[in-house]
Amino acid sequence: MDDRDSTEAGAHRIREYAPGSIITSEGDTRNVFYVILEGAVELFQNKPSIRVLQEGDVFALEGILLQKSCTTTAKALSPSRIAAYHKDILKEIIAGKHQVTTQIINSLVAQLEQTTQAAAEYIPLGGFVDFHERIYQDGEVIIEEGSAGKEIYQLVESEGGLLVSINGKEVARMTQPGEYFGEMSSLLNQTRTATVTSQGRSVVQVFPGENLEATLSSYPQLSKQIIDTLASRLAKASERIAGKD
Repeated sequence: MDDRDSTEAGAHRIREYAPGSIITSEGDTRNVFYVILEGAVELFQNKPSIRVLQEGDVFALEGILLQKSCTTTAKALSPSRIAAYHKDILKEIIAGKHQVTTQIINSLVAQLEQTTQAAAEYIPLGGFVDFHERIYQDGEVIIEEGSAGKEIYQLVESEGGLLVSINGKEVARMTQPGEYFGEMSSLLNQTRTATVTSQGRSVVQVFPGENLEATLSSYPQLSKQIIDTLASRLAKASERIAGKD
């Protein structure tokens, strides 16, 4: 069974769309998310185009995970074949279908990268076998911009949050326990895009990020948290492109 067969097997329905057809509309309330089996789909929010998705990409997942109406309008760019999944199957996918879970996470990360580039500003991304905790003191660097590294981090607690900077300029601050960071280098195989510095005493969990699928197999309970984080940040990134910020 190839990747496409695996994806189609759990689909609620599969439909074909002609170019220009609307698949979802911003503001709709839906109980499904979508995977592109064939073709290309363009997403719009508040009228501006947000991004173009290709075969294997996932969309409308943010609405389900964030429990809100659809945040984008999706229109077929070419003859497209789209699989719809009911929201109730997401837990089953995460628990047992690690290949599909990896596909969902990779799609969300790629979309975040594309959106961030379009916005021309850094949006922190928010992927693991044995993990351990590390304690960082005030001013101590957790991740250094431009360095190599595959580890992925989760914030446990921090006195003053984690300062995210690029070229010495602060661009974000992470303060919420449970936030993930550092997965871009692992999933996209690139050097670190920003420096992360502890403000006060901070505790983080560190996961090896060399083999995402093996990690998801070992720790399926982490998959939902990672997907939630990526979906939330993707929604915020889209709003920046649409001019809602």
